Amino acid sequence: MSGLHHVTAITRDVQANVDFWMGFLGLSLVKQTAGFEDAEQLHLFYGDATGTPGSLVSFLVWQDGAPGRVGHGQVAEIALAVPRARIGDWLTRAMQHGLRIEGPVREFGAPVLRLRDPDGIIVKLVGGDIPDVGWPAAPARMQGVTLWSHDAPATAAFLARFGYAPQGTEGGVTRLASDADVIDIRDAGGFVPGIPGTGVIDHVALRVPDVEAIDAHRAALTDVTVHDRLYFTSLYVRDPAGILIELATDGPGMAVDEDDLGRTLKVPPHMTDSTDLRLRLPQFARPGEERTPMRDLPFIHRIHTPDDADGR
Repeated sequence: MSGLHHVTAITRDVQANVDFWMGFLGLSLVKQTAGFEDAEQLHLFYGDATGTPGSLVSFLVWQDGAPGRVGHGQVAEIALAVPRARIGDWLTRAMQHGLRIEGPVREFGAPVLRLRDPDGIIVKLVGGDIPDVGWPAAPARMQGVTLWSHDAPATAAFLARFGYAPQGTEGGVTRLASDADVIDIRDAGGFVPGIPGTGVIDHVALRVPDVEAIDAHRAALTDVTVHDRLYFTSLYVRDPAGILIELATDGPGMAVDEDDLGRTLKVPPHMTDSTDLRLRLPQFARPGEERTPMRDLPFIHRIHTPDDADGR
């Protein structure tokens, strides 16, 4: 088994993020959870209706957080697969929504339309030979990602152990392919390194079948961390160029704690499910839902509880 599991990026505006990924692209919100590392950090997962690995794009919400910088050592683009014949429909839809558009162009023989989400993250819609279920329809799955590496050969060699084999080179980009998708590596030697922050993709996760596979990779790799994320088990490691790579198991899956995916805020089992936490996390409405009235103020509200709080 090989291929992408999910990609995780960082957004500074949860409502604009939901409006783009659900409202414009049509993906399903399949999980909303308080962060496993920081409970006051909202984490959203988009994908197909069942949250299938390979369809998932997730966002950590740093509401009104400072922007990062895209550079080498990072994932720079997310590619989503659409039917080849629908590229023109997506172009029209993007223009109707007033989005920034590049293309269509041809890359590795496929038509590509580049858009930017509200945080400036590059989203490529790639036309391929996949079933056309009618229009409108959300992208079927992730088609691939683009990595910026200051040592492209070392990055390619590192990814080979996870089922990605060289497929060709075009315009300074080396393409690796698995059974299901691709990873493009752009040689970014001499460019500036990336800086974490909003509008930046934090990491890419690759599929592994089970915890036994995680344990095998853990024994073979150095400087790794392993975490139980409830919906999957994760191993984090950096490639020789410093790109953060996650290995994630297919199971237990997004339906392990709810039947109607993404409708309820979930709090990790090791954290307290408190009303205060639910109030502090950023609020949003799905497309078509009534929105909570909010005033546009020249400052950002923050709630602070002192260590010696006396209830006032």
